[in-house]
Amino acid sequence: TPDRVLPLTTPAVTTPRNTERLLAEVYATGSGGGCEEYWYLTVPDAAPYSCKAADGPHREVRISVDGRLAGIAAPFPHVWTGGWSNPFLWYVTPAPRAFDVKPVVYDLTPFAALLNDGREHRIEVSVAGLPAGRPGWSTPTNLLIWQDEGRAVVTGALTRHEEEQPSGTAHWTPAAAGEPHRLDTAGSHRLTTAGRLDTSRGRVTTTVTRAVGLTSVHRWTDGEDRAALSAVWTDEESTTRGAATTRTTRTYTMDGETTLAAGDRLRTAITVSDRADTAVLRGGRTVDRSLLDHRYTGDASYTANVPREERHAVGTTTERYRLYGAQAPGGCYDRTVSTAQGTVTEDRRRC
Repeated sequence: TPDRVLPLTTPAVTTPRNTERLLAEVYATGSGGGCEEYWYLTVPDAAPYSCKAADGPHREVRISVDGRLAGIAAPFPHVWTGGWSNPFLWYVTPAPRAFDVKPVVYDLTPFAALLNDGREHRIEVSVAGLPAGRPGWSTPTNLLIWQDEGRAVVTGALTRHEEEQPSGTAHWTPAAAGEPHRLDTAGSHRLTTAGRLDTSRGRVTTTVTRAVGLTSVHRWTDGEDRAALSAVWTDEESTTRGAATTRTTRTYTMDGETTLAAGDRLRTAITVSDRADTAVLRGGRTVDRSLLDHRYTGDASYTANVPREERHAVGTTTERYRLYGAQAPGGCYDRTVSTAQGTVTEDRRRC
């Protein structure tokens, strides 16, 4: 539990001079009903699609300290209730994180020595890939601070800052010979920071390495009566503090298709998953492990552009949430809920 929590209401902040551990939690979401609610479907300006962004759908949530990049992360592709033009997918079982927005967490401890000088500093959050001036992203941020009770001032240094140049491509293939438009997107970025602190318990070195990546294929027809996306985001993090190393591999996937057929019959089939595998190592041996695996699959259709009573909606969904490790009651939680036409047809617990 942190000793202090500071909401980052402005970029200017002064932290306690005896800070020995510093995290930032950022509740980053694209929402609001505009194109950034569906940022993962945006296309470069040259491609004929309703939501555009100069560099396509690649987004990255970044945090900086005094203008220097301090952390990177892949954003989660939230789907809100009503998303993908089909509210009947979400009536009973929402998509992962729709009602439980989780923060992106950055370990800023390597920068603690710089911040411990008692002066005002700037900690800022930005979304790379967001077109300039476009609204739609929210990034409320808290700083979580642990203080050294044995010292009034903790000194040290930022000892390492290595950034691999971000890479990204968005290749549009125009529709031809019965084939839809296609946008292939790929991106990656890697950052390593390290710092030392001379605490009351001795010198402690913290090293943080984070690598993010995206691969996606977006297909759509002229008029957008058919659109499909298959995308995978990865966010791998390794934090070494003293003798312990924590490694987390996060993987987010989205695989969906919407079609508008004759008679304005709209159908959406989609799978969204959220997975995080975390291991704690000491001396090269794994001493703790946890796994989160949350997966939603749904298929729903209805008649669009008619009064509600004439929509004749049908739909099936299955959602499975698995959690293993210390955060789960008894070390294991595994539950599946399935629905058909808005009625629960299965509620199964495996632990």
